Amino acid sequence: MTAYQERKGAQVESCLGVGTQGSVFLFSLPSPDQNGFIQIAVKFHDREIAYSRELRVFLQLQDLGISEVRGHMVPQLVGYDDELLAIEMTIVSPPYCLDFGGAYLDQRPDYTPEVWADWRDQKSEAFEENWREVQNILAEFETFGVFIADVNPGNIKF
Repeated sequence: MTAYQERKGAQVESCLGVGTQGSVFLFSLPSPDQNGFIQIAVKFHDREIAYSRELRVFLQLQDLGISEVRGHMVPQLVGYDDELLAIEMTIVSPPYCLDFGGAYLDQRPDYTPEVWADWRDQKSEAFEENWREVQNILAEFETFGVFIADVNPGNIKF
């Protein structure tokens, strides 16, 4: 993170979250016109494979111009750093869909039918009355070639 701060002239404001693939921080960066600062979220990945998978999803969404899904904001890719395994994105407020570290591009994860059944039961319980809408959101992402396996109330927020 120190290398990122030095390269960008960035100031870390806070930690937004820590997950299985890495940590997300709120940064202030000098604005392109040097008249102030902009705030972005930066996810630093622990492993290259997770970084590559999430970056490919962000690039796909960017190519398709996806900024929201069923009224839920989707963070926009601002930049990335292959050396630091860092993905820069815009800040979003609820309702939102975020964290594509557990997403797969162009193919559904190869889970057994039993695993999928357990997954659906867990997610249905976690989302309660919002589960039907979460299923609709996931189905729309699939039309973009994005298959989200790591879904929880923290990354699809109403």
